Amino acid sequence: MRTLKIEHNIKLQLFLLFVVILFVYKIFFYSSDSFLLNTLNEIIVFFAFLFLALYANDVFASKKFNPMSLVMNLGILNAILFLAITFSDSFLTLIFGKVSDTLKNPNIIFSVLSFVYVTIFAAIIIQMFLIFKEFYFLNQKRSSSVYFNTMVFFFLLASVSSVFNLFPDLSYIKNTFVIISVILIVINSIRISWIAFIVKKEKISLLLLSVIICTLFIVNLVNSTDTNTHHRIFNEFSGSLGAFFRILMIYGSVYFAVLFFTTLFHIPTAEAFDRKAQEVSSLQYFSKLITRVLDFDELAETVTDIALKVSNADAAWIIWKEEKTLRQLAHKNIGYLDAELITSYIFREKFLKDTGTLFTESLRKFEKRSQLNEQYSAVAITPLKTHNQLRGFLVVAKKGDFIFDDEDKSAINTFSDYASVAIENSRLLEESIEKERLEKELDVAREIQRKILPAKDPVFDKLAVSSVFIPAFEVGGDYYDFFEIEGNMPGGQAGKFGFIIADVSGKGISAAFIMAEVKGIFESLSKTIESPKEILTKANQILKRSLDRKNFVSAAYGVIDFEKEILSIARAGHCPVLLVREGKVENIRPMGIGLGLNYGTQFQTSLEETEIDLKENDLIVLYTDGITEAKNLEMEDFGEKKFENILIKHSGKNVDEISNEVIKEITLFSKQGTQHDDITLVILKWKHKIKNVSLGEVPSPDGMEKKNG
Repeated sequence: MRTLKIEHNIKLQLFLLFVVILFVYKIFFYSSDSFLLNTLNEIIVFFAFLFLALYANDVFASKKFNPMSLVMNLGILNAILFLAITFSDSFLTLIFGKVSDTLKNPNIIFSVLSFVYVTIFAAIIIQMFLIFKEFYFLNQKRSSSVYFNTMVFFFLLASVSSVFNLFPDLSYIKNTFVIISVILIVINSIRISWIAFIVKKEKISLLLLSVIICTLFIVNLVNSTDTNTHHRIFNEFSGSLGAFFRILMIYGSVYFAVLFFTTLFHIPTAEAFDRKAQEVSSLQYFSKLITRVLDFDELAETVTDIALKVSNADAAWIIWKEEKTLRQLAHKNIGYLDAELITSYIFREKFLKDTGTLFTESLRKFEKRSQLNEQYSAVAITPLKTHNQLRGFLVVAKKGDFIFDDEDKSAINTFSDYASVAIENSRLLEESIEKERLEKELDVAREIQRKILPAKDPVFDKLAVSSVFIPAFEVGGDYYDFFEIEGNMPGGQAGKFGFIIADVSGKGISAAFIMAEVKGIFESLSKTIESPKEILTKANQILKRSLDRKNFVSAAYGVIDFEKEILSIARAGHCPVLLVREGKVENIRPMGIGLGLNYGTQFQTSLEETEIDLKENDLIVLYTDGITEAKNLEMEDFGEKKFENILIKHSGKNVDEISNEVIKEITLFSKQGTQHDDITLVILKWKHKIKNVSLGEVPSPDGMEKKNG
């Protein structure tokens, strides 16, 4: 049933089709002693309720269930069956009269009403079966569908073999399948994984529920006799359906009996498991807060609040070191005076106890313990350190006769590491170290960046060019440029067009100076060398004199031959070049490492040059990671997929419109976030397949106004 692949709506249509066929069949042949008619009846019933089960299975698969809600649903369905079976002799007799006589000579009214009655309860049985399926696969860590599918297969064999009831000598066939089914039920009932993932309170409730539900299954099974009116109607309607019901009752009885004892054995460890789950949940929650909570006092309150949960303590506070004084803050469940008295006792021997790890202190011999509002018995103190420098202490306290065991200490130690990092981050964010000096440096870097970027896009007949540059607040090292390369085109105009996009590692004024040097290198090399691979190789050799080990430059350099209509491109560790053609995006990724990462033969041998035959309306897109790594308020990346979808969607527009659409989508995506990196986008569109074009002038950078987004 898990492997049968049929469309969801088709399953429903097939179910309705077989129901109609079954209904018509039952009007004319409600019951028969003929083996062929009985077999035909079971086949129609099988397919009708098979497709109902498949349809219902799709509905179940689309939802997430809580184990306890499944238990309650199963209990309710079982109770409905119990009432129907128990009181069937009374209320079904009122409806149908003497059922035994009616079954021998059924009329149309009986056929219709019994059809509806059986269909309703068959749907209940199917729902119960699907709940058992959910139980089986719930929280399974390894694929075990083969065991479940095998059991279901023998369920069906045991049910369908009821057609041999007409031949007493062949009853052993059905009995064999039933025995195998029971064995598989016992084996699969032991595979209960989900019980470990519910809390202690739910496990206690489950003990009572499992007894009640197990009892209902057993009673329903015992009452499934040939003298019971409910089952007589079921068996006359379909022997297979009645047999399947009895097997399902056996399954339920065994499963909930095993579940009772499994839950009983889990109770002693439930509290420990719940505590571990709470610790993990608290640490995960706190790890998210590290980058979100910036206010120091607010973060300190959060630290003490979560410390109580992970340590199972009654009170917590922070002792913060400020030069030669101690300051108490973020008191949780303890008054300032009580914390002051305990703090004085903790550090009675030294001003700050000389320890690098957690230590505990008993308060039973504390002479001023009677002055405390609450009778605390022990405290655990763990240092808060950043960069091996002691910043303060996190203190947690317990009341009564409880002490801190090894598990408590381990949890507190783990949490204190998170707390130390978070508090230090908050402290650093509140300080504006050398703010004015950094602002001046950024101003200089921005001015350098503004002057070295092209002020205007070049214009060609065959090629449309659009570029956008949006600087971040902190200057990065994004750079792009265009070069006119002389050729043999009519009128002595440029026959080739060179372009580059690069990203210098690092930020600030140092990155801006490196970017200025990169511009000069490529501007010079483009006049003497045409091969992108040779230009990048030569540029790497020149940069050896100016780049230190901390810096490198990623770049992509390309040349378009207007006469041959070919793009040649090489890439030195930069983002892939995107080719948008006929509604698809191809990532052009020639091999190559960044400039400055290696100055030997490895750089040249790893570098590849790729040629692409240009076709009409081809888009060549170059960009820096400021686009794909733009972040929203939840710190999610804009991503390559979203970027490519925008390019495909608007590829029919002109290049400026495409650029505007990309920037608009990035702006909307990250409008509530902060731009962390420069955004650079260059789009080239191959417009016409014509010979002897008249190239537009490529304005000199000195005489153009800079184009910024």
